[in-house]
Amino acid sequence: MKYKLNLKIAGFVILSILFSMTISAQGQGGPGRGQQMTEDDIKENVENTAKTLGLNEEQHKKVLAIDMDFYNKMQIERQKMRNMERTEENRNAMRTKMTKMRDDRNKQYKEVLTPEQYEEFIKMQDQRMNEMRQQRQNSNPDSTPNTKSDRGRGRN
Repeated sequence: MKYKLNLKIAGFVILSILFSMTISAQGQGGPGRGQQMTEDDIKENVENTAKTLGLNEEQHKKVLAIDMDFYNKMQIERQKMRNMERTEENRNAMRTKMTKMRDDRNKQYKEVLTPEQYEEFIKMQDQRMNEMRQQRQNSNPDSTPNTKSDRGRGRN
């Protein structure tokens, strides 16, 4: 049971990082499940996002800065998580913090992208989240699937 909870926490952290990054139209992206993202992965994902959304040079630079800042903040939070006691309260606090960080990052994206680009970006995020849920379900068929499509998104 404890092992499953630890896997869920690790999966959530990985999911949060990968969720923040987008994939190209060809389905190429960062590392697979369980692997640590690197700055090069972030740059490659931003490059794919720029191509997919048709970003201009200024938007590209701003999106790269936003994602690198998000990546660095997530590294700090990941380290804090490794050092904290594994309790439900700590997990919930970490989940809340990561959700807020992701929402803050998305607000920055909204300021940089056109409404059409932002809408497409959100669709790409949702698609990637659904793919990751499916992968998680396929790799752990004993787990109960999460039927809430917008979990943690703060949407009504």
